[in-house]
Amino acid sequence: MPESEGENLKKYNLVILTPDQYRADYIGCYGHPSIGTTHIDRLAEEGVRFNRCYCAAPLCGPSRISFATSLRFGEHRRRNYWSCIDYQVPNLVHSLKEAGYHSGMFGKNHLFLYDQLDQAWDELHEIWLGNYDEHPKYVRSYSAFTLEHHHRYNITAALADEAIDFMRRSPTDSPFLCWVNWQDPHPAYTCPEPYASLFDPSQVSLPPNWSRQSPEKPRRLDNWRINSLAHKCTEDEARKAIATYMGQCRYVDDQVGRIMKFLTESGQIENTVVVFLGDHGEFIGDFGVFHKLPLFYECLARIPAIIRYPGETVSPFVFDGLVEEVDLAPTLLEGLGLPIPQSMVGTSLHGQILRRDDAGRDSVLVEAGLQMPTSATPVPGANHRAPHVPNSYGPGAMVCDGRYKLSMYCDDRHELYDLRHDPHEMDNLYNKTEYRDVRQRLTELLVQRVLGVGIRPEGPWRESCVDMRANPPESRETAWQKAELFKGPMSPGSAAREEEKQPVVDLPRAKSRADSIDRTELSK
Repeated sequence: MPESEGENLKKYNLVILTPDQYRADYIGCYGHPSIGTTHIDRLAEEGVRFNRCYCAAPLCGPSRISFATSLRFGEHRRRNYWSCIDYQVPNLVHSLKEAGYHSGMFGKNHLFLYDQLDQAWDELHEIWLGNYDEHPKYVRSYSAFTLEHHHRYNITAALADEAIDFMRRSPTDSPFLCWVNWQDPHPAYTCPEPYASLFDPSQVSLPPNWSRQSPEKPRRLDNWRINSLAHKCTEDEARKAIATYMGQCRYVDDQVGRIMKFLTESGQIENTVVVFLGDHGEFIGDFGVFHKLPLFYECLARIPAIIRYPGETVSPFVFDGLVEEVDLAPTLLEGLGLPIPQSMVGTSLHGQILRRDDAGRDSVLVEAGLQMPTSATPVPGANHRAPHVPNSYGPGAMVCDGRYKLSMYCDDRHELYDLRHDPHEMDNLYNKTEYRDVRQRLTELLVQRVLGVGIRPEGPWRESCVDMRANPPESRETAWQKAELFKGPMSPGSAAREEEKQPVVDLPRAKSRADSIDRTELSK
């Protein structure tokens, strides 16, 4: 890893392994006592494990966009599951492509506009499975069942196969970027044998905060419990869901092991940076519900993040300080010897990593929620298997200083927790008189953090830097060119494009190479 810009830089490969909805405390190295994630644990032993990394938003697309662009949720404004962003917005993939990297992505997109995927990826197999909605056994939000080996939803091992094949065939005269985006352990809670029966439900404990009484919680939590029929979930059904989720985690862990084995046996481990990163967490029984919501509990907001550097370039250690997801792309780019786009708001931790300095941030900010009023009551007769509208309504934001966490919403009940004494966030301190000073201090901090979204530190900005969102459509092309933030082809107006649901490439017709994508499929 380069320590200064003047050094001769060796271009390292970059492998990014991203499971969906993988909460940090379901990994051995993050504290789970029995899950046995030996391959991820070994990755952490050989790398830098960020112990308190928080996602930008506890939703798939918004979180991944924040990781790649190093823009916070309130700035990129992509607020829902399927949100995508223009490839020309400066991002990690774009920077690597400009530096000559051969790129491949395998799994769900949840990042770039679908008609631009062939700009980002030299090789591609894009598969988005939603929530396994078409499987006949997925009937409730907590459904848990064995997935048939030959079912089209069983893709976790297949994606690892494709990633390994891509790395094996990659040109030797240029580095590669290989990004694997697994569906697991996202609901439905299902996986093939032997993983489906790997853990005995009778031996699984319910979480300490398994409860259906939440008088001091936001009403969106109560609404979701009823909308998703989680109030009807028995303890045995909850244990079955947890055991199957653990099986999904092990399914992912084994694929991490296969990829690492290939890198080791091929010798490429000596010139490859490997990242393991979750996009957000999962309730899996916490507070008596399943899946996710625009809420900020540790089970949703804290994510696993591990970077393994090649050889002896960086000494392994645990980074215990507070880290935001937006810090990771700048950290990776600096470690790879590449310039950090000036639009990125995150802080590179590369220098601290070299010094084994884990001081971290003073606070972390997490945001979520569609800009619609939080529903006043549950939806009559609902059976919502996933938290689509109206469960995702209601903007909110959270700030945590390491000990205290404050979550506030535009029209929902606020929350304050002391994580040191209440790690499961069961005792809401917001209205308690003895915590008035803490509440006031964190309220001011949260206001400052939210008002500061999109503000960059003073630095060598290019002349006439312009905020594209503040310009009318007819002037945006000039603004983009004037700002000089974007290299390559311009895309006037795309920074302000309204969020809309992106088309999905049907699984049976998905192509495995970007240059062979049927454009008519993408336009449907």
